Amino acid sequence: MNTSDKGSGTGEFVKTPFFEDIISRSHQYLQAGFPVHFVGPTGVGKTSLAIFLAKQLKRKVTIIRGHHELSNKDLLGQYFGVRKKEIIDNYIHSVFKKEQEVKPIWVQGQLIEAVKNGHVVIYDEFSRSRPETNNIFLSLLEEKVLPVYGNGKETNIKCHPDFSIIFTSNPDEYVGTFNTQDALLDRLITIHLDSCDKETEIEILKQKTGLNDREAQEVTRLVSNLRSYGKGFCPSLRATLMIAAISKKTNIPIIPGNINYQALCIDVLSRPMKQILPDLSFLEVRELIQKEILRKDEK
Repeated sequence: MNTSDKGSGTGEFVKTPFFEDIISRSHQYLQAGFPVHFVGPTGVGKTSLAIFLAKQLKRKVTIIRGHHELSNKDLLGQYFGVRKKEIIDNYIHSVFKKEQEVKPIWVQGQLIEAVKNGHVVIYDEFSRSRPETNNIFLSLLEEKVLPVYGNGKETNIKCHPDFSIIFTSNPDEYVGTFNTQDALLDRLITIHLDSCDKETEIEILKQKTGLNDREAQEVTRLVSNLRSYGKGFCPSLRATLMIAAISKKTNIPIIPGNINYQALCIDVLSRPMKQILPDLSFLEVRELIQKEILRKDEK
């Protein structure tokens, strides 16, 4: 988990008309007190969008990373180690007195601090956590209280009125995800993020990597054509950014007929293309990518 005043780790978010509408709607939902859930394939920008949106609320941000070992102890807190206090009284030479006090140490989870102080929580990839762990969010979202067990003190913590939460997840068919309980999904406003439109992807490449318009269009054209062989979101935006960034930093010309550019695209794109076309051999996958690279030159 991570707590910060400014969000973390994604660089500058590229605002385009595609995202502007999503940001505007999501901001309204959060301001009205409802949690937002961004769901979409890997690399579409869910986490970057969530962090950008959280920063716009101008409150402290707590980031929770979902994984299968995450438990309520991690979210709420747990006893960790002990504190010993020892008193030795030897004031009188012939009398020796020793007292020892041992107390368990309670380490508070960051979700408690976030709920108490009105943070914006980003629960990233929450569907990678076990459903029994996520059950704690049911009462938090419905009754606005956080049930706490195990510390011997508080039983319920009232939610701060400024507390907000943004969830992100991959589709259920992704490996390593659990089916989210309907009771939790019913409490979320779910916004599906598929691959962004070409204009948005071109603008992201230009702003993040420094490509010119022609170069960004060429990389986007190739990856967009390859996506048509699958469900439309693989290869992801990350693959497009890899090709763009490496080409820019190593001065590889983004020209379909350039052999270095062809090799770069084949290296980056072979794995995701094999993933969506498992019946093809790697040789056939490479030949397919090569064909799509040169398709524009054939017109």
